[in-house]
Amino acid sequence: MKKIILIAAILVGALTNGQAQVMNKNYAKRIGQAVKEGYQDVKGAIVQDTKPSGEHTVWDIYAAPKVGLNRSDLSGFDSKMNIGVVAGAYIEVFLAKKIAVSVEMQYSHQGVSGIYKNINATDDYNNPIVQKEGPYNLNLNYLNTNYIVRWYPWVDLPWSFTSGIHTGYVISAHAKREHGKELNIIDNLHNGDVAIPLGVSYEWKQWQIEARYKLSLRRLAKDAKAKDLLKNARHSILEVTLGYRIQVL
Repeated sequence: MKKIILIAAILVGALTNGQAQVMNKNYAKRIGQAVKEGYQDVKGAIVQDTKPSGEHTVWDIYAAPKVGLNRSDLSGFDSKMNIGVVAGAYIEVFLAKKIAVSVEMQYSHQGVSGIYKNINATDDYNNPIVQKEGPYNLNLNYLNTNYIVRWYPWVDLPWSFTSGIHTGYVISAHAKREHGKELNIIDNLHNGDVAIPLGVSYEWKQWQIEARYKLSLRRLAKDAKAKDLLKNARHSILEVTLGYRIQVL
């Protein structure tokens, strides 16, 4: 913090005294030194010499950005799974030597393809029939919050297992018919999603790879228009992410 204040003060002084044209060499040297030291401090905080294990100190705190891919599908529904992007970060606190809790914020792109809509019609003899309209591609974007409990069962191995509560909020939702127009269906879906995540992860150095499966507890469709397309479908998500763990405390 002192270095940031020093840099700001030097810049203000330079602009005032030199009319923002020529910076005093002494100022430039001090700025360069402060920036260099600040870079070394940040680098030292991010790049840590660590060997992960299955046991930690109580109240250890970690922060981790993460990115990966998910395979999204709809349970109990005839569709083709899609691959989407996942990105976010979490803060984790150890409440016991082998148990930690974390809060994650996450962006997730989800969706499926090959959806057909059932249309009630009649044949040439005026008999009721059901025709299929499509296929449609479904593209959804979510902002998620995950409340996770992480358990390390083995002292000498950095394997961990996770579960908790997943909540999602849809920020965009479109259904596009093949060779047709794209429909905005965000108002026809439930805004929120709730799921139970189950995951397993492995750590080496500061890296963490995790596979997590989430089965939604809530149907997507909110009204009759969406139910014509999605029926009683729920999200079924398998995601694989790579995180970089930084010990904060």
